[in-house]
Amino acid sequence: MSLPTPRQLFHQFETGQISRADFQAAMAEHAKELIEEMEEAHRNPFAAYLDQICNRYAAFALTVKHGEPLVREVLNALADLPDFPPARWLWNATHMHVPLHCFFRTKTDPVFRIHKLEINGQMATLAVEYGTKPKGSTQSQEIRLRRLRNGQWIEEWRR
Repeated sequence: MSLPTPRQLFHQFETGQISRADFQAAMAEHAKELIEEMEEAHRNPFAAYLDQICNRYAAFALTVKHGEPLVREVLNALADLPDFPPARWLWNATHMHVPLHCFFRTKTDPVFRIHKLEINGQMATLAVEYGTKPKGSTQSQEIRLRRLRNGQWIEEWRR
């Protein structure tokens, strides 16, 4: 079973489903992953810089077409999808103090890329790719989200 996202952990803790110790242990696992990524970036700064450039470009391209607030809303909706592994990195996409490019993983394993994002009124259709980099190991999905009257995005279908 995969580790729940921090958002899910907060919810579980606040509703009494997990103890404080369980919450802290799970959050420590998330922190450990972040620290490992920072150490890897420190060991290979040139590769980290190239990754950052690719991630910035991916974020910029979507922002130019749709605007940053809408892109963040869609990423946040993806973070709420059940059984969607990249949710681990998207859970705080609505936090404006976190740069948008931080949510894209174009070169670093595990990858997360948005190949297509089309937004028509209250519908959004995405083509995403995620997983490990070796050829054929990534998964591609097409996802359609629909905005409810309260502004929340929900999954309409995924294939």
